[in-house]
Amino acid sequence: MTSPVPVECPPAEDSPARRAELERCLEEAETLPGIDTATCAWLKEKLSGDIFNLVAAGQFKRGKSTVINALLGEALLPAGVVPLTSVVTIIQSGNSPSARAILRSGEERPIALAEIPAYVTERGNPGNVKSVERVLIEHPSPWLADGVRLVDTPGIGSVYDHNTDETHKYLPQADAVLFIASVDQPVARAELDFLRDIRRHAGKVFCLLNKTDYLRPEELRESVAFSVRAVREALGTPVPVFPVSARMALEGKLAGDSQFLARSGFPEIEHVLRRFMAREKTNAWLRSIGRSLEQILSQTRFALDLEAKVLREPLERIEAQLALFREEKHNADRARADYHVLLEADARALLKEDIEPKLEAFKQAQQGAICALTERWTEELRELPARRLQAALQERMVTAVRAAYDDWLAQEDVEISNAFQRLCARFWASLQQSVDELMRRSSELFAIAFERTDTEPRWTTESGFYYKFWYEPTSLKILSTSVVFALPRRLAAPLVVRRSKATACELIEVQAGRIRHDLEERLKRSVQNAQRQMVRQIDATVAGIESAIANGVATRRQSASEVAQRSAQLEDARRRTEAIAARLTGILSGTSPDDPSD
Repeated sequence: MTSPVPVECPPAEDSPARRAELERCLEEAETLPGIDTATCAWLKEKLSGDIFNLVAAGQFKRGKSTVINALLGEALLPAGVVPLTSVVTIIQSGNSPSARAILRSGEERPIALAEIPAYVTERGNPGNVKSVERVLIEHPSPWLADGVRLVDTPGIGSVYDHNTDETHKYLPQADAVLFIASVDQPVARAELDFLRDIRRHAGKVFCLLNKTDYLRPEELRESVAFSVRAVREALGTPVPVFPVSARMALEGKLAGDSQFLARSGFPEIEHVLRRFMAREKTNAWLRSIGRSLEQILSQTRFALDLEAKVLREPLERIEAQLALFREEKHNADRARADYHVLLEADARALLKEDIEPKLEAFKQAQQGAICALTERWTEELRELPARRLQAALQERMVTAVRAAYDDWLAQEDVEISNAFQRLCARFWASLQQSVDELMRRSSELFAIAFERTDTEPRWTTESGFYYKFWYEPTSLKILSTSVVFALPRRLAAPLVVRRSKATACELIEVQAGRIRHDLEERLKRSVQNAQRQMVRQIDATVAGIESAIANGVATRRQSASEVAQRSAQLEDARRRTEAIAARLTGILSGTSPDDPSD
């Protein structure tokens, strides 16, 4: 078996120990006076809710489902000789194998493992007529420990365009990707373009060249060499490439044949994946949480130093500095109000200039498509009498329009969320600059050092549409239709068809209006939510400064012994803050002090 391309791996990290130490730092930080306890609580929630998506992706018919089955050691996902997977399938840890289908309506439907093909394959669910959002499987595999989820995506580039759309839609949620190609076909340009898209989202990519059992040894060496060069040239950097036979690996595991399994080449990729999970997976995740805690500790340290300074400085000087600080705060408040107005304006522009034109174009296209479909359906139903023809056309029309809007909404939900995230990120950066300037001016006024640390914004668009499909024929149409039914079929049928087309176009128009209203309301709520969270994060910083000054001034007006007692308390809190910060530095650098209690 051809060896995989060697890849440099960083030194091992004791991730469980670092995670436990970070958790202790958060718990101790919550006890510090003046700490932002709300943000600490959010960081603890993020730390406990560890989820890591390992996504299998690639061209259709490259064996993605078989690769996942080989990892699990069980023929859990359907595999075949035609493009099969049409719905994203997520496998997460559970005590015993079970499955449920999550529909786009939000309904969850328990299904037997044997029923999975009826929901995730083109054969069992052609064109996703069952409106399945995803299928969620629970499995006791060790691969799924510590929040890891294996994700099987539909193949790109098949005759089914919706499969490619589903795969691209899921990529932003990928933490690492198993990019699966095949040794029996040279890596195509479309695959390399897709690989570049993957690298923009996932922090780690592993390339698997599947189906090595299809080629002779000399053919395999030539295919692997070609793929390695193509991938390196496409990405401009080496990426691990592993030739494997997922089919042989699965058969070897099922039969308990270690030699057959070894010949598949699969143990090598499993070894690298285990090493990755142990050494690298949590590194970026822990670093993100640690940086946010660093910022909180920096702000807390600044507030402690400020109050201590107030206790030492003459009150007259503190009052003068406080007046200057209030002027700076007023400027920051005015800038924040301006940003809020601009955020609301940009959200409206997103609706008017991006979402509405796409909805209008979709509506127009659907009205043309439904008229063409009605003609085709009429030809298929040409033997039916007028009354049954109308009923059949109405049923097909409602189903087609509902499915079209369900598909459109599922795709737009992701695109709108991404666009809104970019919008908020831009305004957060501007607001953060305003707060940084306030902190800088405050540090100058009171001659106290302050170190800026980037923080992670935390807001999302409001998830899920409130839009509900609506159809109710009017009484006028029912009355006029009864007159039509009394006519001979040759006269009634054209009238039924014409009225069906008009009703379908009206239905499409009504749904577009309902969706547009829902999107507008949803964006409004998302803007309000984002603004609240921005204000919460910024106000916590400003409040810390004001509280420190107010506390110091109040203490100064008390007895000398009380001033001395408060000074000692501040010094103790400062020491504890520094100790937590030092341990945090060790966590972020991958090393920790021998004794966490020091």
